[in-house]
Amino acid sequence: MPIPFVKLHGLGNDFVVVRESDLPDLDSGRVRDLCDRHTGIGADGILVASCDPDGLPRMTVHNADGSVPEMCGNGLRCFAKWLGDTDPARSDRVRVWTGAGLLDCQLHRGADGRVAEVTVAMGRASWAPAQVPVLADAPMVAAPFEVGGVVLRLTALAIGNPHAVTFDALPYAVQQSLGPLLSRDPRFPAGVNAEFAQVVDTDEGPTVHVAVFERGCGWTQACGTGATATVLAGVRLGLLPPGRSIPTRLPGGWLHIAVDADGSATMRGPAVRVFDGAL
Repeated sequence: MPIPFVKLHGLGNDFVVVRESDLPDLDSGRVRDLCDRHTGIGADGILVASCDPDGLPRMTVHNADGSVPEMCGNGLRCFAKWLGDTDPARSDRVRVWTGAGLLDCQLHRGADGRVAEVTVAMGRASWAPAQVPVLADAPMVAAPFEVGGVVLRLTALAIGNPHAVTFDALPYAVQQSLGPLLSRDPRFPAGVNAEFAQVVDTDEGPTVHVAVFERGCGWTQACGTGATATVLAGVRLGLLPPGRSIPTRLPGGWLHIAVDADGSATMRGPAVRVFDGAL
């Protein structure tokens, strides 16, 4: 029997959505095959759709290397669009179970009735070393961290999954070499997503430019949790103001991240349906 799927992307970070009932025996080898850009569909990950006993949707993320992360911000926006477009009568407020818990998504529809953008309530960051996790005696906030012969000022936090953010001015070539080293550094027992960020002031206010090396994917066009973690770190460091939407540029385009006074973050950005197919 053909297995239907939908290909979507959020700022070039692309995913294949399948129903768990259609592909119940998905393993890491099959994930790698499907995500292969030469011999498979090609994607940064597979999003498996199911429901909890109360009928709430559940999203399980499989990275392109077969690993299963706790959360994926761009993936959740794509998943929420898939839900909204599959059932146009669905409420524009959608709650989705993820590995990071139950998250609220607000669907923003275009003139054609299809979902064009999604706002996700990302919640609050965890800064305690055990919750990131990172092997450190105290929260890492602009803490010296040597990797690859370079001492970074590194901020470590979790926003559904672990992140390490630096605002140090680094040449592109240095970022490219440090990204994979930092991501698999043994001081991060679960691995870490590495963010290399810069605050850019404009007449309209501050913006952030960020490049992300993801666990399980490598350098990506965009990373929703990475953008969120970067703005959270910037607010914690006093580099960015709370209470306003911060335009955040990734290689694939712009997200808008806001951190309110109590530290809760929201992420807004586009989601695009690329094509439907069958395996």
